[in-house]
Amino acid sequence: MQAHIFYNTSVPKYLRRTGLYTRALQKGLKKFARQNIEVNVIFVDEKEILRVNKQYLGHHYVTDVISFNNARPPVLPPGEPWGFGDIFVCYPVARKNARQFNHTILQEMLMYVTHGALHLSGMDDHSPQDRAEMDRQTEKIIKEVL
Repeated sequence: MQAHIFYNTSVPKYLRRTGLYTRALQKGLKKFARQNIEVNVIFVDEKEILRVNKQYLGHHYVTDVISFNNARPPVLPPGEPWGFGDIFVCYPVARKNARQFNHTILQEMLMYVTHGALHLSGMDDHSPQDRAEMDRQTEKIIKEVL
């Protein structure tokens, strides 16, 4: 797995913990992390997450994290990495929610990266049971990473 972490908004230097985010991705992606894939994590502001949410999902609100699986190209040259997915994390929402839920900002950001990775690995959170399982897996991964 190749992880690309982009800070497209003003994330303080002490929160630019690329190694932690990469480890959370690896654990959240499970078996996919052992494949020749590329995953992008893009930290953005509220304006950008709103734009992405409107353009690609038709939602007209700011959210914390959005993940997109990319379809595997039908013809992929041998050894060529597959652009597996993208995870957009809204740093200002993480900052606000960390205060509200009594987490550190780093914990909140790791939660969003992990949640996005779990979605990329195939998990859903549409039902209360599925959401509870995703939350349980996210907590477990964050404890392992920190």
